[in-house]
Amino acid sequence: MQTIRHKLINWLKPYARLGLAEKFLLWLLIILGARTIMDPDFGWHLRSGTDLLKNLSVPKFDPYSYTLPNWPWVNHEWLSDGMVAFVYNHLGTFVLIGLFAIFIAAAFILAAGITKVEFKYKVLAGVIAVLAALPILGVRAQMITLFGMALTLWLLYRWRRGEIKTIWWFPLIFLAWANLHGGFVIGLIILALFFIVEGIKYLVDHLWPKISKKLKITEASLTKKQLISLFGMGIVSGLATLINPYGWGLYYDFYKLFINPFAISHISEWQPVSFDNPIAQNYIIYLIIFGLVLLLAYRKIEPTRWAITLVFLYLSLMYWRNLPFFMIMSVGFLAEILQDHTNLVFDQVTRNRWLMIIIVAIVSITTAQRLGDVVPKTLDLRQTFWSSGYPISAVEWMKDHPDELGDKMFNEYGWGGFLIWQFPDQKVFLDGRMPFWQIGDRFVFYDEQYIVNAYAGGIEIMETKYGVDWVFLRAGRPLDLVLNTREGWKKIYNDQLTVIYRKIEDVNEDKTNT
Repeated sequence: MQTIRHKLINWLKPYARLGLAEKFLLWLLIILGARTIMDPDFGWHLRSGTDLLKNLSVPKFDPYSYTLPNWPWVNHEWLSDGMVAFVYNHLGTFVLIGLFAIFIAAAFILAAGITKVEFKYKVLAGVIAVLAALPILGVRAQMITLFGMALTLWLLYRWRRGEIKTIWWFPLIFLAWANLHGGFVIGLIILALFFIVEGIKYLVDHLWPKISKKLKITEASLTKKQLISLFGMGIVSGLATLINPYGWGLYYDFYKLFINPFAISHISEWQPVSFDNPIAQNYIIYLIIFGLVLLLAYRKIEPTRWAITLVFLYLSLMYWRNLPFFMIMSVGFLAEILQDHTNLVFDQVTRNRWLMIIIVAIVSITTAQRLGDVVPKTLDLRQTFWSSGYPISAVEWMKDHPDELGDKMFNEYGWGGFLIWQFPDQKVFLDGRMPFWQIGDRFVFYDEQYIVNAYAGGIEIMETKYGVDWVFLRAGRPLDLVLNTREGWKKIYNDQLTVIYRKIEDVNEDKTNT
């Protein structure tokens, strides 16, 4: 016990040495990253992790849907699912939310510190970047990739400056990353970009030294030995990602997703960023501020850093889910500029008692508002589910009336993960893991979209192809309107959000009951 106490004290020493302003900024950054559990896929992740802890093995085939039970499911987050399930089941929701909030804060602080910047400016830049990325942050496995990106950048920049001697641990990082989240591919892209641009710089410097001098590059460059080392570590890191329960199947699964245009075009997170969407408001403000700050205050020539940042700006505009990637890449610029151009102001503010009181008050109010949003929602998950559009009341009714349900359910894509978690009694028709799964003519996601919209022959596909005998649906969908007047189907439940239909074999009996 004494040893643990001493370790805890030593671990907290850096925090104790921080100034009051730094502590408040750090708490603000952590609190901003705290989000209640609302990700549509959280349910199947939690169920997967719980089953992993129970069985101590990953399933070879899909265990949660009846439509494609022979599909060789590749769970890119199997290890993080197990970790999340352990924390959720044994320590509770608040601890899980807190750990992810700390994880998010650590990622942005690490990314802000790729160059030599004082801690207070790292945290301040992190707060700005997190505010821009808020819509995508939360209790999601993707946060692991944000941290992995930040760690990769931090190690590469320190190694290039000679502050660390070797990068042999990259294979270990990618081994863990590949088993925690499929975003490890982003890390390999960073390594490749870093190597390519540094290689070009090396060639220009040695083949055309006059051009190199005219460019006046201000960032350090890798030596030939370092380039060889980076290439070797990149290859070994890539091979290390194959040490997972699925081997090459991990990469093949990504390939199948990205060659499926229907899946990509019908998933909201995989849509290009739309600037007229209210969710993009913070991102637009961040881009404007970032662009103006660079134009007015940044004069360094850094080809490698610029190239990587521009690539991730493009990736962030391609898909909504990539939006935080650009913040991770650009937050270091903000931290540097804040230190170079606001250091005197910052010092004067922190020395002024009344200004500090105002800052403490603002941070305290912001923190209270944030906690006032997260805590009640977490304490009353049922009400949070309902207000967020999840069919919790219908699920409770289903649990109380199992005899009124059929054997094969049709459900919407967005509710599948929730049902896997909240209603494990039956397998689902479709969930968030399955947008590109297809065996023969069974392309379930395509069929689900066709059926939900009640296109010609959609109900027949549902009945004959999949044997559906009850439907769990958002009220007001075209399928709801059609089934409400269709012989052979009976509405057995409805509320403001959800309708449930049951297939009736005896149509005459259905008419009599009606």
